[in-house]
Amino acid sequence: MSTANPFAPRRSRPARPNAFVLALLATVSLSACGGDDENGNQPAGAPETSAPSPSPATDGQETSPADGTPIRITFGDTELTARLDDNATARDLAAQLPLTLTFRDHNNVEKTAPLPRQLSLDGAPEGHDPAAGDIGYWAPDGDLVFYYDSGAPFFNGIVWIGEFDGNMDAIERQSQDFTATIERG
Repeated sequence: MSTANPFAPRRSRPARPNAFVLALLATVSLSACGGDDENGNQPAGAPETSAPSPSPATDGQETSPADGTPIRITFGDTELTARLDDNATARDLAAQLPLTLTFRDHNNVEKTAPLPRQLSLDGAPEGHDPAAGDIGYWAPDGDLVFYYDSGAPFFNGIVWIGEFDGNMDAIERQSQDFTATIERG
């Protein structure tokens, strides 16, 4: 019989690596070694892979606007560039270009302008949570929307159709109604 006290503190064993952890580390190491060469070419026999395009994470319709239609927005002496996404609503807007529209401020977060006709909503999500720099379509009124502040909440009826390429402070600074021409870039 053992005379060891069953309630005495147990001595811990030295930690041994878990087989799963070792397999995970080996996989990460091998995948890092098997990447593209310095010219961007994959090694012979390597499976082709591509990184997913970044896009807003509000619905499955959106893709990267980098693949979409480049546009120019001109008002006064200011010219801004943007890209329309490759979705049915954005393509429908691109088909109407060039357009000259009169924008007004709405709730100190966006500039809106009525379009000459409604845009397609094929495959459009129920709504969107816009951020500064987004271009949207407000389906209930048929308005093109330039968001310059991220304070606009998710709303049913907003369709994300693109985004500005850079700073759009010039739009925010428009305190009065203004007329802008939108054309393919």
